[in-house]
Amino acid sequence: MQITGQVQQGKRVGRQLGFPTANIQPDNPALLPAQNGVYVARIVLADGRVLPCVLNKGRHPTLPEGAATVEAHILDFHEDLYGQRVRVEFLRFLRPETRFPNPEALREQIARDEAAARAWFAAENNGRAGTK
Repeated sequence: MQITGQVQQGKRVGRQLGFPTANIQPDNPALLPAQNGVYVARIVLADGRVLPCVLNKGRHPTLPEGAATVEAHILDFHEDLYGQRVRVEFLRFLRPETRFPNPEALREQIARDEAAARAWFAAENNGRAGTK
């Protein structure tokens, strides 16, 4: 499953938690997976680079500030993508969206999600998690 869209400025909550995200406005929201939650994904940038990410699709219930979003935390990436068109490939569902008691508990879970995504990509690179 994949979507295309444009990276827009968000509320910078991910950055405040230590996990900056690219907030993607999908061209066709009907193509999004039905289930809100956290996914292992790849993002394809306008310049053709294909980068691993952990992605949240949903309403972020711990810090409910607005409409549902698609937010990709690109692993080991620190460039400005605002305004760029990207393609996102959803690769594996990690967990449903969860409400945490506080931002610190959310931060700890995001770190675990990132570790799970890194493990998935490491396994894929060894030929154990499928192909593109």
